[in-house]
Amino acid sequence: MFLLSALFFNISIFPVLAQTLTESGKEVREFPGIVVPARTAEVSPRYNALLSKIDFLPGQFVEEGSLLFEFRTYDQELAVQIDQSKLQRAEADLRMAELTLTNKRDLRRKKVISETETLQAEASRDIAAANVVEARLAVKLSESVLKNMKLYAPISGIISRSFVAEGAFITKEAREQSSMALITQLNPIRVIYHIPFEVYAQTVEVLKTSDQANQQREISLILPNGEKFPHLGRLVTGSNEFNRETQMIDILAEFPNPSNLLRPGLNVTVQTRILTGQP
Repeated sequence: MFLLSALFFNISIFPVLAQTLTESGKEVREFPGIVVPARTAEVSPRYNALLSKIDFLPGQFVEEGSLLFEFRTYDQELAVQIDQSKLQRAEADLRMAELTLTNKRDLRRKKVISETETLQAEASRDIAAANVVEARLAVKLSESVLKNMKLYAPISGIISRSFVAEGAFITKEAREQSSMALITQLNPIRVIYHIPFEVYAQTVEVLKTSDQANQQREISLILPNGEKFPHLGRLVTGSNEFNRETQMIDILAEFPNPSNLLRPGLNVTVQTRILTGQP
């Protein structure tokens, strides 16, 4: 299951107030911000099974498709073999029904048997054909269950600790209560910052669409150590309402993070520069 990161945070997490600076004749505004994940994914089991192996370490970077969990497969392998044998039997029954039908039709042409017997043979053939279809679906289903005895990373990112231990038997009730691990995407990553009403009032036309805002504003980050983050960001969206207590509105920006330097929870300073003559 995929989870979008929360867009809106209480302003109390930001101790620094917004500032307006001047740089080379251009207005530069600074706002306190916090790094949040752009995307997270839960890793959850699909069936009741015994967890036999965990294939990652907490905090490890995992690529999409990496093997994460392995369940005991012996019982399900037997179930696949049973369903395959049922399919073979159903296919044999169909071949027999088709042979019987062919013989009945030949006898009917010779007027040895009645039309009713031929119709009965056709119905038996149709039932046998339906049994083959059902048996094939049963094989596909049991093979799918067997395949899902191994869980792989749905996205690339940093994985949490495992919420279950090797040797645990995972039941339906346990699956409904929690996931087995959580993966947080780090590239790209997002930053939430807040702007006061006076800034919003000056830029409300720009913020009608993110494309307009990105064309007229440059968004950068200052890290907690005072260094500038080497990649520029882009506006993603804004909140639909003001915080009643602070009268500020949330803005969400996205930044490339190829080195995974930015992590969720990091406090940063967002700088916005006007690139046109717009206010």
